[in-house]
Amino acid sequence: MKPGAILMDNVSLAYRLYHDRAVTLRETMLNVFNRSTKTEMFTALDGVSFDVEPGEALAIIGANGAGKSTTLKLLAGIYEPSSGIAETGGRIASLLDLGVGFHPDLTGEENLMLNGSLIGLDRNTMKDLIPEIADFAELTRFMDTPVKYYSDGMFMRLGFSLATAVDPDVLLIDEVLAVGDARFQEKCYERIWSFRKKGKTIIFVSHDMNAVAKLCTRAVLLNDGRIQMDGEVEAVLSEYLEGVRSKHDAAAVSPKEWGTREVWFDSVTLRNVSGTPSRIFQKGEKIIVDAVIKTRLSGTVDGVVFGFSLHRPDGETIIGTNNLEMNEPLLKVSESTEASIEIMLDVEEPGSYILGLALTDPPAHKDYHWQEFFYPVTLLDARIDPPLRLSDVTWKQC
Repeated sequence: MKPGAILMDNVSLAYRLYHDRAVTLRETMLNVFNRSTKTEMFTALDGVSFDVEPGEALAIIGANGAGKSTTLKLLAGIYEPSSGIAETGGRIASLLDLGVGFHPDLTGEENLMLNGSLIGLDRNTMKDLIPEIADFAELTRFMDTPVKYYSDGMFMRLGFSLATAVDPDVLLIDEVLAVGDARFQEKCYERIWSFRKKGKTIIFVSHDMNAVAKLCTRAVLLNDGRIQMDGEVEAVLSEYLEGVRSKHDAAAVSPKEWGTREVWFDSVTLRNVSGTPSRIFQKGEKIIVDAVIKTRLSGTVDGVVFGFSLHRPDGETIIGTNNLEMNEPLLKVSESTEASIEIMLDVEEPGSYILGLALTDPPAHKDYHWQEFFYPVTLLDARIDPPLRLSDVTWKQC
């Protein structure tokens, strides 16, 4: 295969789960000869197929247990598929479990030399790389210290620096970018971006939808070990977030629609400034609503008020305004008219919201067409770490 190319062809992975817990050696030996040992086959991946061209940045998303990490381990060669073909071309760097393979009694430098030999790099090459790795990890002073004395942050920084210093053709990333403080995390993202600019292939697994949207152009959505959707990252993220919302937001409001329909929305498209239809928007990005508005009345209908509102999933209204309140021109609608709204928001609380639209004539007390709670949107911002802080906790025995 070409360096950086990836092929997953009808890949399945199943393994046996044992439900008998052996505590002692005697129990273990008895279980070997016990025909009634409780087992079941678990299918982690079921007929997964996709291919990746060299230089492509692909996100793999889905709920916990969907098969994301399993896919990366297959590509890394840690697992062998039960059936199908999983192939990767060129050198692979795996950011799966940072620091796996480091020996606690060896120094940082000794561990780098050992791991370099395991991935096929000769001694002189690793000697040349070590100063760069140590400098990026900010551990130059500690390279002659056994890693068992490293903090968790130091350990992970060294693992990340090593994995990204060997000029891989394919970079596999599994939710490991919470490395060090915010400043060092930004360094990590900059290094990953540099790989993308060099045309390296990136496979990215993360629950950080903001990072996925920034880094990747394509996404695969896994659901119970099967591919639910494969396409442009905005469309796949919308599908995933809509599924999360429907599963976990039982109190979510239902779309409502009413009005005289003398003037109505014939079609509505939400898009970003580049023209791509989307329901997911970054902080500081405009939400553009393009509408085709029609009327069944003869002639031109003047003075049409075009409004919008944004709601939380439980229906609470956050923002609502229209062109009349904002002293913008009112619409003149005849047969078929195109109109748009460009919405710029200061996002203080990223998350899921619902957009509603309305066409009215307040002086005439007419509601032409209301679409309330109609268009789910997701507003993204960088994740805050930690997302929660403990204020207080008390135990009582009654």
